[in-house]
Amino acid sequence: MLTFPDHIAPNGATPALVDRGGVLRGASALRVNRLGSHYRIAMTLPPLDAAAGAAVVVSRLIRAKREGLRVPYPLLDVDQSACGVAVVVDGAGQVGGVLRVRGLPAGVTVREGYWLSIESSGGQHFLHNHGGDVIADGSGRAGLLVGDTMLRRSFADGARVHLVKPMIEGLIDGSEQAWSLSVDRNAGIEFTIEEAA
Repeated sequence: MLTFPDHIAPNGATPALVDRGGVLRGASALRVNRLGSHYRIAMTLPPLDAAAGAAVVVSRLIRAKREGLRVPYPLLDVDQSACGVAVVVDGAGQVGGVLRVRGLPAGVTVREGYWLSIESSGGQHFLHNHGGDVIADGSGRAGLLVGDTMLRRSFADGARVHLVKPMIEGLIDGSEQAWSLSVDRNAGIEFTIEEAA
């Protein structure tokens, strides 16, 4: 799985939920939920010249068509750092829309709208949006609300949960990867990453 150099960050992003469910219409409408919903993000990078690493970014995007790419989800001004960096899955074999975790600071509130990624034992990240305010108990345990896409896999006990720096990981979307080269020697780069699981 490829990543960008640390100094590369998007200057624009358009996230989207890829919904695998649907609505059956007849005499009335019926929502049918299916597993497999996930996220896709279209990102733009600021103009990059050779010194800023334009060639490296283009090279990695070309290879990411086959190998995949992992980038931080842009949190903008939302500070999720109070949640700590030691959060892990609390118990194997979980399914559904609640993920039990441990390692949160006691009494911290994980807010509705926070983003998190769960890292599998193989290192793959699964992005989720938190569905409501939840307060960790005195031992740092809580049930996080991940009903946005439901748990797409059963994670091992102790699997890392990233709240401070959640990641989206997947394949570069589309049948081609293009970039622009301008006379001011800057490259304009846009891409779309879609979770593969």
